[in-house]
Amino acid sequence: MPDLSEATPPSRYDRFRAIMEAAASASTASYMSHPRFWNLPLPELRAFELYGVPMMRGGDGHLPAAKPSSCCHGGCDEHSAAASPGNGDDAGLIKGLRGQYPFDGTQFPPLPWGGKRVGEADIAFIAQWITDGCPGSEEDKHHVGAAQASALTRALVTGDAPHALFTGPTNQLAEDSGGVRARKNVTYLSDEELRRLRAAIAQMKSLDAYPQDERSFAYWARIHANQCQHGWEQFLTWHRAYLYGFEKQLQDIDPTVTLPYWDWAADSENVKASLADMGKVANDNGCVPLAYRCWIDEDGLRKLTDGGKVSAEVLAGLRGTIGKNFNSGARLFAAAHISYGAAPESDAAIKSVLADINPLWDWKRWPGGNADLIFEAYPTPDDVERILNIESFFDFASGSRGNQFFGALETVHNLIHNFSGGKNPFSDTVKGEQPFGDMQDPGTTAFDPIFWGHHSNCDRLWAEWQRRNPSGGPDDPGDVLPPWNFTVADTASISRLGYEYMMAANMFVTNSAVPIQRFQSAAAPVHPKVVADHSHAEIRLHAVQYVTRPGFHIRAFLNTPGATVETPTRGNPNYVGLVSMFTGVCVGGPGHCDVPEPRTARFDLRPRPHKTPGNFRIDATEAVKRLRAQGATSFSVNLVVLNTDGTPAADALKIDGVSLNFFDRFSITRQ
Repeated sequence: MPDLSEATPPSRYDRFRAIMEAAASASTASYMSHPRFWNLPLPELRAFELYGVPMMRGGDGHLPAAKPSSCCHGGCDEHSAAASPGNGDDAGLIKGLRGQYPFDGTQFPPLPWGGKRVGEADIAFIAQWITDGCPGSEEDKHHVGAAQASALTRALVTGDAPHALFTGPTNQLAEDSGGVRARKNVTYLSDEELRRLRAAIAQMKSLDAYPQDERSFAYWARIHANQCQHGWEQFLTWHRAYLYGFEKQLQDIDPTVTLPYWDWAADSENVKASLADMGKVANDNGCVPLAYRCWIDEDGLRKLTDGGKVSAEVLAGLRGTIGKNFNSGARLFAAAHISYGAAPESDAAIKSVLADINPLWDWKRWPGGNADLIFEAYPTPDDVERILNIESFFDFASGSRGNQFFGALETVHNLIHNFSGGKNPFSDTVKGEQPFGDMQDPGTTAFDPIFWGHHSNCDRLWAEWQRRNPSGGPDDPGDVLPPWNFTVADTASISRLGYEYMMAANMFVTNSAVPIQRFQSAAAPVHPKVVADHSHAEIRLHAVQYVTRPGFHIRAFLNTPGATVETPTRGNPNYVGLVSMFTGVCVGGPGHCDVPEPRTARFDLRPRPHKTPGNFRIDATEAVKRLRAQGATSFSVNLVVLNTDGTPAADALKIDGVSLNFFDRFSITRQ
């Protein structure tokens, strides 16, 4: 990175290359035979395409050339004249730096390959430079952008400007910093996280025509039909292994994707309200999270119109539903005044488009049932708490090999299968329709994507039970869980399997090349139900680097943008806590104390390097509670770095990012 103290800042072009060089670090990755494509001559860089993806093109599809300079006296070359500048945020390079499609793991990994993440402030700077036409040093020498960027970087590291909320997948930073991926509450996934999940599911479904291809969605759904374990002690262990394998398949497509959990107990009031709203409707009267619902949009209508199989009358009915979402396809058809079964080709076309719009939706899902039964049996959070208080593993989960029975959690699990599958409202009137939803039949249940959210929640509750009962578990830890070579013992720890459960998180990415004296995040809104229902909040500092200097301290505050070393801590409701970093001199040769590069050797069994960056976790529960009592609904994170004598430390803290994380009372944070 350029020296922040420079009196004359570099051009934006120079700064762009410096940012990319710092991020690439020691990587030897090749980009179509170019080890550092950003160092290509500027005319070649402007036209560079990486495997067909234009790196420097904007949203209008034109190459953003430099804006016209004064060429009245000649001397202009072909690259001085401007094409229409596009939106730099849509350039392939920017998508790659942010880990967006196609650089989200579906086709390529994020940029730079084998390097370090670029901070969001630097990405925004590069995007603006691309929008302005990628001007060179001479073309840009009077532009204030580089000076402004240097000033912004300086303001970020001194805490005088806020770090923006990271809109990408938080799992990307968590894994890069040596943490585990989070399975979040599906209701609180960010738009980008939900988009990535849907894209990965859609890619798996695209291979369903090949029944033996383990990359397909149907392949994994059939495993449940052939091997599922119910009614005895392997119920939870087998399904944990099952979810792990399916999730790993998703991560082969996008490494940031995890299986979110459907907290059906937290939805109990919504379910009862839905039953009341539906009046005397006997079936298909319940509700599921928005992520799993269906809707039609303008693109979908366009596809149906172009397909020619749907009448103008039906299209008009569908148009009337735009902007609404539905808990089942049957309810969407009813709202659009479509007589299901009257025009099978039209019905099939509509269902196909709905599945394209939301791959997490399933036509064969009609949530609900007899209202009296649901009011009687649908689980509430208090019911779940009572189940978690059961001390016997077999009474909690399911019976032993020699004494098999359905335990308390599996019994509730069964009810949710029946509720979410429901009864088909067309089974008595349309020939060939199955009577009940996919979720009601073990042979078809995993074909409904909501299955994975349901079982992720069951796994979450088991993880919480394990935290409360660390010595409890099945009788036979050496048993194999077919069709894999996993044993029961292999499923004992979710952290060893690489994940944790989390309600929601706000992430702020930093520039790890520059030390932070004070950190200020933007004030980021938190969903009202997360604020109301969480039981634990935590600030995390990601990938804190080892620096060759005396030790130092980090104070954490919430909603205190002006925090300094002088800000009081005693009696301050915004104060969170303090952590200390134990550092010192470097006893090795040059480079010994640098941040170690990731090891890639297949059989490298050495322990991790001593200077590997570490992570801090600071309990923010009480501070959030105090601020919530004052009416806070948005939260900023503020850090102050101090020497051991209490003076400001300007050269101590280098980190990849900061996050504020929320957990509900059944979410595990340690195991």
